[in-house]
Formats: sequence, C-alpha cells, structure tokens
Amino acid sequence: MAAHHPPSNSRYVPRTHASDDELSRWREQRARVGARVAELTEKGICYQCEELSTGLVLGPQSLVLDEPDVRVALAADPRAPGHTIVVWKAHVQDFTSLEDADITRLFTVCRDVAKALRAALSGVERVYQVSMCDGPVNHLHIQLIPRYSDVPIGSQRLVDPPGAAS
Repeated sequence: MAAHHPPSNSRYVPRTHASDDELSRWREQRARVGARVAELTEKGICYQCEELSTGLVLGPQSLVLDEPDVRVALAADPRAPGHTIVVWKAHVQDFTSLEDADITRLFTVCRDVAKALRAALSGVERVYQVSMCDGPVNHLHIQLIPRYSDVPIGSQRLVDPPGAAS
C-alpha cells in the first residue's frame, strides 16, 4: 500500500497550546537548562560554546541544519510556533566581529530558514529576525520568530514570555 502524502501545496498548522503534562515537563527541563547556563556563566564559560562542543547544556534539540560554521535548531522555549535559533559556531559576541563573507553566509542561512518557515507554516506573514546578545558572556545567535496573521503587528509578540508552544 502506498504511503499517504499531503499535496505539495499543503501547509502545516502548528499547535498553539500544550497539555498540562507537556507544560510541566517543559518547565522542569527549562529549570535544568537555566541552572546549567547560570552555572557556566558564573564561571565565565559561554554556554553556546559548551553546547556546541559537548551537547550537554540545552538538552534534546530539533536540528534543522548543522554545518561546520552554523547550527540551526527549533527553539526549546519558543515564543511562537516555528521559533528557530541560528547559532554562528565560532565564538563572536555579535555580527560586527564577522568578516563580510561570514556575514553573507549567516544572513543567507537566516533568509533561507525564514523563507522555509513562511512556506511551511500556515498563517505566517512575517519572520522577525532578532539578535540581542546582552548577557555577561555573549555568543552570536539569531532568533527567527514567525508572526502569524492573527497576531497584531508590533513588538509586543517579542516580549511575550517564552513557552512550550509547539
């Protein structure tokens, strides 16, 4: 029997709410991750570099792309369904430290992932690109946050608390 495949023009409609059990598990995982990040930061260790070298900081991730210079994963604490993190693997504090070719590579990846999110997720009108590296130990990463057609335009969506949207 042939496998059922949706029409190529169909788009995924993400869930916007998690069950109480999912939320409980998510909160426990986020507390563990938060404690580990705080411990590393207190020691002056970049948690992103530690994650990239050991894989023992953030827990299981849904990787989208993992290449020598960049890693792309769905956010473990999404602010919207499809929230994606693009991490530049070399340790730099922000994009102003990158060479022109590296900036081109990083933002090309961001553009391509944003286009894929818009194409794959039903209702995505825009994908916000956010980079706010302002902690005591910074590591360049870009957050791609979809904005859905039923969410008002403006920055309020970016200040919603992280949650277990999936």
